[in-house]
Amino acid sequence: MTQRFQGETWDGVEMGDIVVRNRMNSGYYEDQFMEVERLLTGIGAVPLGNFIPDKHLDGSLGITYGQVGARKLSPRGAVRYLQVINIRDTGIDFAIKPDRVAEGSHNDPERSRVQKGDILFTNNAFRDTNTLLGRCVVVFQDWGKLNISQHIDRIRVLGINAFYVCVFLKSRFGQRQIERVMHGVDSTGISFGRIRVIVIPELAKGIQSDVEKQYLAMSEFHERGMSIKEQLLRETKTQPGRYGEEINALAEKKPGYNRAMREAKDRLDHLVAQLEAVIEGKQKALEPFPA
Repeated sequence: MTQRFQGETWDGVEMGDIVVRNRMNSGYYEDQFMEVERLLTGIGAVPLGNFIPDKHLDGSLGITYGQVGARKLSPRGAVRYLQVINIRDTGIDFAIKPDRVAEGSHNDPERSRVQKGDILFTNNAFRDTNTLLGRCVVVFQDWGKLNISQHIDRIRVLGINAFYVCVFLKSRFGQRQIERVMHGVDSTGISFGRIRVIVIPELAKGIQSDVEKQYLAMSEFHERGMSIKEQLLRETKTQPGRYGEEINALAEKKPGYNRAMREAKDRLDHLVAQLEAVIEGKQKALEPFPA
């Protein structure tokens, strides 16, 4: 079949590639995507789905999303309820939209309950919120009863470090793959199947552990900022605003909040850059965050 189209192109793309990949979308073959594919193929990257079992030994699903259908919030509910806007670059922001649902209700399915070690991945974006698509965080501590909306995937990996997976997805190697499978088709969402085919290098366990250590150090500063914001929410009894505008404005007047969040962002940027350098073969290990 490939021989038949040898030398023929469509919109600048080799027809042989289109036949083999079954992707009639020229954007799929843009240089930025092909460059990442060549590099990752060259170092033996494997599908992320290799590490996401259909079911774990405890019966939990390897990947799932939250409740579907009518949303009924319960201000005094026992279960915290995360939506896309709660997932920030450096971690979870409970104050920006502090919603709760009733335990055991339609909005609290057991299959999507969140626990320590889970990856939360935003699978959808809305108008003017494209930067929220493909965000991910690792649940690094037990926040009690916690569930998610249908626009967040809960991913539970096996045989690979969850912190490494999350930071890889934040890197340009992960983001380009997410953008690629989104390109031109179903542009506001990403399916389980498309997440599973994202490829990831099987880096040495020591490097994966170093990623985890630096992520946890970054998270300490994120949590300092969140503590200040949540304290303001309690003390001022202000409404956070539809998109957290009011509580964000209050928090940004606090130097301690700004310092903590800036430090968290700087540490995350450093970690992503270090991981990219290792994947590219420019260095063999992660360098620590500069004092």
